[in-house]
Formats: sequence, C-alpha cells, structure tokens
Amino acid sequence: MATGRTLDRYKRMYAGGYDLSGFNRSIGPIGIEVEEADLTTWTDLVKGYLKNQAKAGIGTLNSVFENTPTTGLHAVMGTAGIRRDILVAIGIQAAPAAGDLAFIGQFAHAGYQATNDGGALTVTCPFEGWDATAPLSIAPNWGILLHPNTAETAVNTAVGFDNPTGGATALGGLFMYQALAGNGTATLKVQDAATNTNPSFADLTGATSGSIDCATKQSGLIALGVGATVRQFLRWQIVLGTATTVTFVIGFARG
Repeated sequence: MATGRTLDRYKRMYAGGYDLSGFNRSIGPIGIEVEEADLTTWTDLVKGYLKNQAKAGIGTLNSVFENTPTTGLHAVMGTAGIRRDILVAIGIQAAPAAGDLAFIGQFAHAGYQATNDGGALTVTCPFEGWDATAPLSIAPNWGILLHPNTAETAVNTAVGFDNPTGGATALGGLFMYQALAGNGTATLKVQDAATNTNPSFADLTGATSGSIDCATKQSGLIALGVGATVRQFLRWQIVLGTATTVTFVIGFARG
C-alpha cells in the first residue's frame, strides 16, 4: 500500500469474476451522492436542508470492443438490464495493492452500446446505480482492497490493515469477493482483530463466500448486519477445499 496522488490508468475493474481492466478506457464518476431535502419554511431567513437518501454509483464504463468467446468484453458485458457485482480498485502510482482504496457494490447495468471513437470501435456501458435487489446495508461503498489480483496456495498468516478512519466500528459492512481462477473448491473470507498481530485475527461473522468452485469465475456481495462490530484491523483469508491454487480479489467497506 502506497500513499499520495495517482493516475486513472492505475484503476482495475472486476465484474462477476472477470478482470475487465485490459479492455477498459474509463469509468465514472465513482462515488456516493447524498440527496438534500429542502426543509425551509416561510419564516426561515436562510434555506435549510437535511440529508436524505444516498446514491452509490460507478457512472459509465467505456471500453474497447472485443468479441473473444467466453472471456472477451462482449461475452462478459454484452447483456444489459441485469445486476452486476463490481469492484473497482484504485492503485497509487502503480497497479492496486493490498490496502489501497476499492469501491464495491451491486449495480444495475443499464445499457451496452457500440460507438466510433476516433476510428476505434468502442463500447459504452451506463450503470444506473445501486441495484434495488442487492443486499441493503448502511455501509458506504468506498472501502479497502484486502487482496489484489494474485494467486494463493496457502492460508494467510500475515498481519492486516488498519481502519484509516479510526478504530473498531459497529455499523456492519459490505464484503465482496471476485473468484477469477482456481482448480477446485475454496472458501474466501475476511478476518478482523483488535491488535495487528497474527494470533489475534478471527473470522468476521458473515464475511464469507462459503465453499465455492473457483474453477468457475464468480463473485458475490455479502452485507453484514447493520449493528455488526468490525474490529480495527482486517485481513483476507482462504480455506482451501479441493483447490491447491486460487486467484481472487477481496474488498471490504465498513459501515
């Protein structure tokens, strides 16, 4: 994990267990926008507002058209009108590393349109925002990348990553996994701890994929309970079933 300014080209995007970064040219705006409810009355001398509902979104994805069967952009994103698990990782002056920022959620994929961009055939995929059928949680969508796009062959015995905004939280959170490749079954999960030492880490209740077949590309979003406690330090964890190697991405956003 590095700190400082960065460039747009260090973003990476994962959807449904696929790494789309090699096709993408831009995505955004990414973030949270809160509605303002105007509560101004006749006798108020200045306008007054209260925070209303928040809207999470990733804006519009612009990519290069590519029709390789199964793994090409057209095969993966060519169907609109569905809910997609999206994780956008933001590297700091390099490809994303563990501890960098990640924006996660399940978003409504609203369109798939081919267009000419300077002679190149490109694709535009607008997203309407958080999908109404996705798990509900008060957790924000900005979180931390706990595991970048790499392969693992054994359990994690390393320390974790600090909460950048304070200590433990008691508002739940969102756990997203993207299983990109593997040769069998495994369980992907998040562990937390009060101190950043290996013996202190324990499974974070609810933040688990369950046993999945990692030979099939897949992803998932799990919302922890609104009142769930998440201790100060977090790390990724894997429990190998029949698999001996799994390539995956994990992100977590606190409530």
